[in-house]
Parts: sequence; C-alpha cells; structure tokens
Amino acid sequence: MSFLSRRDLLRQAFAVSSVLAWPDRQFSQAPVGAGREFPDASLLMGFVDELPIPARLAPEQKHQGSAVYRMRMMEGMHSMHSRLPPTRIWGYEGQYPGPTIEALRGERVEIVWENRLPSHHLFKIDPHIHGAMPPAPEVRTVPHLHGARTSSLSDGLPENWFTPGKSVRYTYPNDQQAAALWYHDHAVGITRLNVYAGLSGFYLLRDDEELGFDLPSGDYEIPLVVQDRTLDDKGQLVYAPVNDDAIPLAPGIWGPEFLGRFPVVNGKICPYVNVEPRLYRLRILNAANTRFFGLQLNLARRAVDIPSLVTFQQIGSDGGFLPKPAKLNHILLGPAERADLLVDFTGLDGKTVTMNNNAAAPYPGWAMLAMRAPTLNELIQFRVVLPRKDAKASSKAFAGMTIPFRRFSEDDASRSRDFVLTERVDPNGRSLGVRINEKGYEDPVTEIVKSGAMEKWRFINTTEDAHPMHLHLVQFQILYRQGFDPVEFRKGSLKPVGALRPPPAEECGWKDTAVVLPNDMLTILVRFEGYVGRYVFHCHMLEHEDNDMMRPYEIVAAAKE
Repeated sequence: MSFLSRRDLLRQAFAVSSVLAWPDRQFSQAPVGAGREFPDASLLMGFVDELPIPARLAPEQKHQGSAVYRMRMMEGMHSMHSRLPPTRIWGYEGQYPGPTIEALRGERVEIVWENRLPSHHLFKIDPHIHGAMPPAPEVRTVPHLHGARTSSLSDGLPENWFTPGKSVRYTYPNDQQAAALWYHDHAVGITRLNVYAGLSGFYLLRDDEELGFDLPSGDYEIPLVVQDRTLDDKGQLVYAPVNDDAIPLAPGIWGPEFLGRFPVVNGKICPYVNVEPRLYRLRILNAANTRFFGLQLNLARRAVDIPSLVTFQQIGSDGGFLPKPAKLNHILLGPAERADLLVDFTGLDGKTVTMNNNAAAPYPGWAMLAMRAPTLNELIQFRVVLPRKDAKASSKAFAGMTIPFRRFSEDDASRSRDFVLTERVDPNGRSLGVRINEKGYEDPVTEIVKSGAMEKWRFINTTEDAHPMHLHLVQFQILYRQGFDPVEFRKGSLKPVGALRPPPAEECGWKDTAVVLPNDMLTILVRFEGYVGRYVFHCHMLEHEDNDMMRPYEIVAAAKE
C-alpha cells in the first residue's frame, strides 16, 4: 500500500472499545468513565487522592566496597484511585512504581534482582514476534538501568532474561555525573507488557557538584513517574493496543501503539500534592509505553480555559545538568525522556497549579483529521496551601549558574552511520512491525564501533510516528535536525529540506534518548567509551522495540598503535 493510502486509513476516527472510555471533558469538570463503567460514575472524580512518593530502598549490606541491594519482582495489589478496587500489578518489591534507589557517584552498587513473579502473565502474549515465540516461557524478566554506564554483563540485554525462582546480580559502578536514571524491565518480545504491569522505578545518582548547589531536597524534591493506563469495570489493568487503522486488536495480538485512558502519576490517577509557596525541584520521567507528554504548569481553572502558565527552569535532562538553565513554560517528553525542573510557587499562596498535557496522541498526529485518542489534558495538581516553613528558602537557587560542558565537534567524528526507520505494512495498511535499516533484532550485528571512538549517527524517519531513539551505555549530544523529501527518498535519493536546526536549550546537554519526527533526520554525536561488549539501541516506544525496532551493536577494543 502506498504512503498516501495508508495515511488515509489513519484519518479514521478512533474506535470505541469495551474498556473504560475517557470522557470528552476532563477531570476538573467531569468524572472519569462517562457513566458506563461504574454504577455511580461520580465515584471516580479526579484530584481526590494525594500524590504518593515512592519509598527509598535501603541497601542490605556493604560488600567489598559495594552497597548491596535486593530487589524482588513480585505480584501485588495497588490502589490506583481511592474509589476503585485494588488493582493487580507486578512491581519491584511489589510496589508500583518501584522504590527509588539513591546512589553517590563513584560508590559501586550491586543489586540482586530476584524474579518472584507467578508462572502466568497478567496479559496475553503474542507468540509471533521475536523473542516471544515458543518455547520461550510466558513469564521472564531482565532489569535494565536506563542511562547507566555499566558492563555488558550488567546492562540487562533483552535476551538475558530469567524466569520465576531465578535471580541475577548486577554491578553499577556509578562512574558518571549526577542524573535521574531509571530501571525497568527489558525482556525481549514482552518489554511492553512487563513495564505496563508496573516494572519500573527511579534511580537517582548524586555527586558533590549537585550537592553543592543548594537545590531543593527532601520534601521539596518531588519525583514524578508519568504514565497512562486503561482499566476495566473492576479497576483492573487492561492492555489494549490498537493498529494503525485504529481498530482495536484481540487480546494477545501485537499492535504498534498503546494509548491509555487514564493519566497516572506515581501510580495514582490524577493526584494532587500540597506545596508551600517556595521553590521545588521536580524530577519528571515519562515512563509510558507510547504516549508523549507536552507539559505545562497552568493556573487556569480548567484545561480548556485561556492558559495562565507558570514559567519554570529546566536544569537537567537525561544525562544530568544542562550547561545552563533553560527558562520555559512548556516541555515535550517522549517515552523514557527525563526533565529536572525548578518550579517556584512563591507568591502563589492559595492557588492551584495544574500540570497540563497538550501532546497529540499518537504524537505528532500530523496525518490525522481528528484525534484518535484522548490527550489526557490534566495530570496532577499542585495546591499552594501549606505555610512556608523555611523563611530563608531561596527562590533563586541555580539561577545564572553554569556547568562545565564540552560541546562535541562534528569534525571529531571518525565515522558516520545512517539508520533508516521504516514500518512494514500488510495489504490493508496495517502495521506488521517497525525496523531499523530493514533489519530486526535477531539479525547479525552490523554496527561494530571502536572503544573511545566518536561517531556521528543519523536517524532518518520514514514513518508517521515520532520515535524516541535510545542508546544503551552512552550519553550523546544532539548535533542538529533537518527535514527531507519523502517522495525523493522513496525514489532512492536523500534530499534534505530546510535548514539545519540545532537543539533547543533544553536539549543542549547529555541525552540518552532523543526524538526524531516524521520526515525528519536526527543527527547525534556519540563517544563510545567505558566498556567493550554487546549493547543495543532502539526506539523507546515499547511496542516498537518489541517488534522490531531494536538493533544490537558491539564495542571492540581499539587496536594498539
């Protein structure tokens, strides 16, 4: 099917499923469910539950200079909303999200990851995609510390899964700057299901530089794991992906995207948090399967009112602090991207600030005549109702400060590589999977890089989705983006369109995940250092990495002169 006819299919309205439907108006105006799902729809109003903060996990012991943690993957029951029955989830330590680990730079951490899950999965598995074909067991896990620089043996490669009753011991040297890392499951062929079941959590790496900035800490540093979920009429998780033509799929059939009906922050549907009129630090992680979040802080009473936006400073991204703060009133986060924000509630006593989302679903949705899924306009409320405890609390922390940062030069790249992102479709225009350079994960390694080398990687997106591309092991710098002519590309010629676009201020630091838009090219500079061995790179839309937008790469020792 041609590109244009497939685009016509995408213009179809989103089909109504039998699971909970999102109302036309949002939480602040109407209850969730529109009356179908509960005997009394008013039972599920938004902003009635306080934001939970994931507990911090303490190490069990010190062993040969390492802090040793034990992290068990277990089934549990979790309250998604106070007016819903408890929801069955899979969580690290049985919690959703998992407990936060805090570590110091240079202090080695060892984690014993134990699989104590049941033998049957929460969701049906598609046995036709790579890694999930028989005789692969139904339940298997492998943890990946996203953003960490660690050996291949401790990276959590997708094929290194283990089954219930088994465990692994991974080592994390923490030899990198302070950053908000996160851990999640990465089992080949079922990553989307395991993470959706609840297997993710924060890993906050600190260092002396960060501790010297006098940034908000303790109760004034708030971690926010932002996701979306769909529930049935009993409050239980439903994994219901759709195909490119918006037709819902039968359980157990892979689909290219999942867009949940409920906004969930730290495991709660549309919570609130009471804050003081002072400076706060928000550590935000987009841990959704597919959904992008375009975040704003809004004083307007409703998402549909004229916005009254609160300006904030972004001080860090995936790999740590930015060279200098970026003053913003909107930030876009693709799946797996993080943002470190300073938000000043000084002078807002008695007011309510709502974190809004205006990202299209799916993103960017340029080919649609109408939205196919709800945008989930309201995520969490910050209620400025607490008295200020510390009269000396500064609202100017980090202002004007700069971080030592060496910008890579394109001239230093020893090699350039192109990666074409494509989608395979059937005769009806429905997705059969997505690929990188027309290869799947199980195809032989084609990218072999030398340790210490700097390379220029360019991702060329021929699909209609924006793809958040992630590299394991390394942090990279965005060089620029540029459009290209898709018609000429289908004829075999790459014709750039428009000027080179350097990264905006909020993307000028270290990244491990970056978004490439449709009909666009993303160019990054990467230095491959630290370890030799096998790693992977992939789209972090979990449905895509499961089938088949993920490739291995190998780092080899440089030849001695």
